[in-house]
Amino acid sequence: MRNKWIVSMDDYRVASRKRLPKMISDYLEGGALDETTMLANEDRFNALMLRQRSLVDVSDMNTSTTVLGHSLALPLMVAPMGMLTIFHPGSDPAVARAAARAGSIFIHSAWAGCSLEEVAGVAPNNLWAQVAFWKDPGETASYIKRAGAVGVETLVVAGDVGSSSKRERDLHHGLSMPPRPPVADYFNAATRPGWLWRWLTGRKMTYGNYEINGRPLRMDEMNSWMASNKNPGATWEQFAKLRSEWCGNLVIKGIMDAEDAVRAVEEGADGIFVSNHGGRQFDSQPATIDVLPSIVKAVGGRAEIYLDGGIRRGHDIAKAVALGARAALAGRPFAYALATGGESAVDHAFSILHDELKGAMGFVGKTSVASLDESIFVRNTHAYAPESALV
Repeated sequence: MRNKWIVSMDDYRVASRKRLPKMISDYLEGGALDETTMLANEDRFNALMLRQRSLVDVSDMNTSTTVLGHSLALPLMVAPMGMLTIFHPGSDPAVARAAARAGSIFIHSAWAGCSLEEVAGVAPNNLWAQVAFWKDPGETASYIKRAGAVGVETLVVAGDVGSSSKRERDLHHGLSMPPRPPVADYFNAATRPGWLWRWLTGRKMTYGNYEINGRPLRMDEMNSWMASNKNPGATWEQFAKLRSEWCGNLVIKGIMDAEDAVRAVEEGADGIFVSNHGGRQFDSQPATIDVLPSIVKAVGGRAEIYLDGGIRRGHDIAKAVALGARAALAGRPFAYALATGGESAVDHAFSILHDELKGAMGFVGKTSVASLDESIFVRNTHAYAPESALV
């Protein structure tokens, strides 16, 4: 499907299914266990009703903002996503270039399929780096040193990966490392010749953010590497130590509780990602938009707050900002676009969301991001709204 016939993120989701083998599209779309949290992220956004205003001059619309002093054309960044290469060989560099053109920021995943250095080469001024506290402190220290060497000014600590949960769609497809899919999946993959051709001739699928003996970590080596390096014992002490050593901005991702948000501020966090990992790690927890107001209140302006999870429309961005987020983040929508049409489709996805944001701001009578507040919501107790939006 050509970009011009795609007008929404859901169009990209549907189109990506036609481009990807089912085992890969299920990996992209799926969540943990019953996927309750994953679905709630979107449902709770959709339940928030907006208040239309009339005869407001919205001719001078400004969607720009800043995050940690960095200017954005709109309050939207790309959430860290691992293994983008399995969707399209353009991988992280393609999404990073599109983010830079859109005036956004790309956050490079600690589980990426290509190196931080490669991404820094194409979007040096629009790049944050996610860091994991690996069991071997040397691995973590080496990565942080690499980030500093390529000019990264903001590190994003992965705080929600100490434990993991079943993703049953993946288990049904045998998506381990290396994958061991059932025979039916081989036949299904054969019906996606474009994906197969790119897989055979394009960028090699590696765990390319890390190396063994000077070469990128191969997919078949990932399980053993992770078994040796995953660190369920990471604590706030490691975060505090990193804060004392890192001179740039420090952000923590995976905060879903006001108490943890306060602790993050006390330990020196400059920014807090309200994130439940898109429902991929832990099921049966609230949607991110549900917990955002309590975290904003607890932090009290001492750190910037970003919201990740459930962003599918431009008006979702407006809702997140109105409830106290400095910016929103999206992951899956950009992966859907990448899988469908590569880099140009990611450009188009940014354009769609930006246009939708401007439309939403116009209807609620707000001409700047800074003016978005709880007054944009319908005060109607028959529709869901955060408690703070009803008083």
